[in-house]
Amino acid sequence: MTELKLQQSLLDGRYELLDCLGRGSYAEIYVARDLSAAEGEPKAVVIKALNVLLQGVPDADLERTLIENFQNEAVALDRVRHPNIINRLGHGTALDLASTPFHYIVLEYLAGGELGARSRKEPFTLERALYYLEQVCCGLAHAHDSGVIHRDVKPQNLLLTADAQIVKIADFGVAKLEATEGAITRVGTNIYAAPEHNPLVQTGQLDVSLRNSAQIQLTPAADIYSLAKTTYTLIAGVAPRKFAHNSITEFPESIAQKSWAKDVLKVLRRATETRPEDRHQSVHEFWEELSDAALPPTQPLATRDEAEARARASSAVAVAEAAVVKAPPRPRFDSRDLIKQYQAQGNGLKRPRIVVPVSGNPPDVRPPVPRPGPMAAQPVAPIAQSVDDFAAPAQYQPGGSGRRGLRTLVAALIIIAFAGILVATHFYVSRQRATAPVSGNTTSPDVGREGIVNKDAKLRREPSLASNPPLRVVRKGVRVRVRSVNDANNWYEVEVLTLDGSDQDNITRGWMGKSTLDLD
Repeated sequence: MTELKLQQSLLDGRYELLDCLGRGSYAEIYVARDLSAAEGEPKAVVIKALNVLLQGVPDADLERTLIENFQNEAVALDRVRHPNIINRLGHGTALDLASTPFHYIVLEYLAGGELGARSRKEPFTLERALYYLEQVCCGLAHAHDSGVIHRDVKPQNLLLTADAQIVKIADFGVAKLEATEGAITRVGTNIYAAPEHNPLVQTGQLDVSLRNSAQIQLTPAADIYSLAKTTYTLIAGVAPRKFAHNSITEFPESIAQKSWAKDVLKVLRRATETRPEDRHQSVHEFWEELSDAALPPTQPLATRDEAEARARASSAVAVAEAAVVKAPPRPRFDSRDLIKQYQAQGNGLKRPRIVVPVSGNPPDVRPPVPRPGPMAAQPVAPIAQSVDDFAAPAQYQPGGSGRRGLRTLVAALIIIAFAGILVATHFYVSRQRATAPVSGNTTSPDVGREGIVNKDAKLRREPSLASNPPLRVVRKGVRVRVRSVNDANNWYEVEVLTLDGSDQDNITRGWMGKSTLDLD
């Protein structure tokens, strides 16, 4: 198992990776800060990185399939752009801090978390569940109208905005596009996946009629099956494990006696029939039946004419074009072997960007102050790129070589001069910081005392843990001097006296907790 080395790094010169949200079979999910976000655009984004090495080194066929599926997810997201479907914001290919190549797509960050986690923590009322389900139906209906079948609808793939008012469908990694029709492969989560996603499972009627997966025509009814199982989870507060690969036939005792339970259960039973043709054939049809079944029993049902006259529940299942964000350019991802060829060869071939480390982050979103370590090394890649761009081809016109060589020399000198300016700026800022007045209480009797760090501790910009990323790690045994004291939060502002020769030695001032120091 080989994880990508991306923690506390800068991707593509703009995405500052802050934390790993989780890892799947072949993908790693990170939350990042977009340093180049325009005014009004979200600064927090999600980086979904494809890591084909998470389960060991794959064979060529598996790697090709993983890359195709990853690209397929990006294509599917662009095709189904909708206010209730997560947006793709960009993509790219890069090398991590260990020079491992990987592909990534940039997605919007939904801070409200998974809908399923909220329902397990506190089961929704029927009204609240329907409020979210209506939005899910809007997005899913639009995906079906666009020729995309999700194939993995479940509460974990329904994400909320920070205010918990909008839900969006995520994870189109196994989505089925019309252009990729073929034999159905096993996908989805067992307790939510329709039987046709796994034809070899013993499911009664399915044993004979769906034994040959190549003869199955996948339809929106597969997503409707999963949507019904998801509805059960949101209403009941528990996953429908007892109904895996079977129809839903009952509710838990906690809600079985509700006035609406019988009618809603009837809708879910039909939506989870084993045979696809016995289910609802569209999301519109499912939502209309579900919303009607949830009506209070004392409210008289309207006649057919009245129902047509009033705004049907399914009328909300439509695309809100005004809220749809324009799709970024379509991605094209290559194999690791081809990426390595791009690295080794010149002649204008596109090569992956290199991830660079960052050792400290400001509390607000702005580019970090240049430091001698990373910034001194960065010009190497642009210089090499410039040489490639201006390298003379095998066949050239007489007299062209001299001009091309001159352009190369000029470009190299400009880049070297720019690098020198950056380094000079760094040292100037460092001197300014060293002479800046300290904050905090400078009259405390502890000011001026020296001591030893009693355990590895993080040096921070301010005397606080909230939204205050560490500047560096100070190792156990390092000697420091107290510059000022923050008694309210039990913090010392210290100056590091012992240097270990690391690339962090240029950071010698910062705050650390009192408990991490043993003063003389």
